[in-house]
Amino acid sequence: MAIDAILFDVDETLYDRTLAQELILARLPLCLPDLFGDITFAALQAAWQASDRDTGDHKYTVADIQASRSVRSMLFLRHLGIAESHTDTVTRFYLDTYPTIAAPIAGAAEVVAACAARRPVGVVSNAYPDVQYGKLERLGLRHLFRCIVLSEEYGGPRKPAPEIFLRGCELLDSAPSATLYVGDSFGNDVIGAQGAGLPACWYNPRGLPRPDGATPPAYELQSLHELEQLL
Repeated sequence: MAIDAILFDVDETLYDRTLAQELILARLPLCLPDLFGDITFAALQAAWQASDRDTGDHKYTVADIQASRSVRSMLFLRHLGIAESHTDTVTRFYLDTYPTIAAPIAGAAEVVAACAARRPVGVVSNAYPDVQYGKLERLGLRHLFRCIVLSEEYGGPRKPAPEIFLRGCELLDSAPSATLYVGDSFGNDVIGAQGAGLPACWYNPRGLPRPDGATPPAYELQSLHELEQLL
């Protein structure tokens, strides 16, 4: 298969979102002791995971970013039994802290640099620009990408819609059939890329089973370093 360009997902593919959020939660009692000083890490984690599930299908909008982001903080506080009047405090802490945390997926920097030395590379991600650009800066990777397409910035639908993948191909000036998409989510990344005509590379470090009846990805990796071998 001819691969002329590569597009990457960010969260859980290049950036360990799970680890980063655990580190944020660990800081909460220290930085906001009046609100969280007496709450165990386990309780914070359970509430955060619940709020994550609650907002899984939430439609975020550029028109009112603050309101969209506040939904997650509000639900987090609600699960902890803390007054929702503290929503803005939690949101500000999250936004100030999240992009500063170094939480790379193993091999991310080396592999992206190796790919960028051979082919045009870019990002297609469901995310707000201020946080996501901060992560890419923290990873030391932003300068390597010829395009960065973020769902809440480019103006079209989010993954797994084909439009966002095709926008990445357009910016890299590469045909979808020759643009590899690398991501960890089977639903958003593999199925989305396949629907847009891109060969999908499933980053699957935990060895999860493919959904029943799903079309296999073109490639499956358990380590990002395997991507170098493919190229």
